[in-house]
Amino acid sequence: MTEAEWENELCLLFGEVLGMTDVEAEDSFFDLGGHSLLASKLTRRLRESFGIKIPVRRVYQAPTPGTLAAYLYAS
Repeated sequence: MTEAEWENELCLLFGEVLGMTDVEAEDSFFDLGGHSLLASKLTRRLRESFGIKIPVRRVYQAPTPGTLAAYLYAS
């Protein structure tokens, strides 16, 4: 998957987890109302949808779809 495709998928997942329809690549998970329990849910959804296991702390280190996409693409 390309970095842009990751970005699009993560925007959709962020929106799903946060109950929002419009999430942009630069939107911070935590500025949109995310917290530790929702970060855990996000990592669980990543594992279920893509088979990728990342620690919750990665969401804190890369809190936007764009930064998390860059991390996933590089991995």
